[in-house]
Amino acid sequence: MLKNTIIYGILLFCCVELFGQDTQSRFTDLEKALLYPEQVVELSLKREKLKEWPSELRQFPNLKVLDLSNNKIESLPQDLSAFKNLEVLDLTGNKLDSLHNSIGALCNLTRLLIGNNEIYHVTERIGDLKMLSYLELWSNNIYYLPVGISELELLEEIDLRGIQMNEEHQDAIKALFGPSVNVKMSISCNCD
Repeated sequence: MLKNTIIYGILLFCCVELFGQDTQSRFTDLEKALLYPEQVVELSLKREKLKEWPSELRQFPNLKVLDLSNNKIESLPQDLSAFKNLEVLDLTGNKLDSLHNSIGALCNLTRLLIGNNEIYHVTERIGDLKMLSYLELWSNNIYYLPVGISELELLEEIDLRGIQMNEEHQDAIKALFGPSVNVKMSISCNCD
């Protein structure tokens, strides 16, 4: 009886490995994910030396978590409407210099991680991310944030550490948020 159970377990495991993938929703390889596009919920393509947003990502209608961190991506696509189910987007450590209007299409995003880029401009459309609770912008070239960011009623924390700002700029940014938002900043500098 025990022997039959062990053999059955091994056969079941092998079948799932060879044919199944039906219970897998998390992928770390784009080619493997493309074999099961409907099942992809989480996709991690970090440190893949990507220079642009992979066009194949549009094939994953159920994608909720996307990690493109530590690549060399310079810009976001002009149309992100195919990613309306996305809840977490990690673009930390890329070469982005701005957040374009397309970011506003990510209506279900709860966490946006875009620290350690070269961002100097954040679009007003950031305010369209009504579900956003965490925004990470550390170590960028930001001196101001758009007024629209104050519309993020569910925002709990924004991380702006590592950005050189004088006290006046810091106060202006803090004024955009209510007392319930944890605004993380480095010590102000004596700069303009």
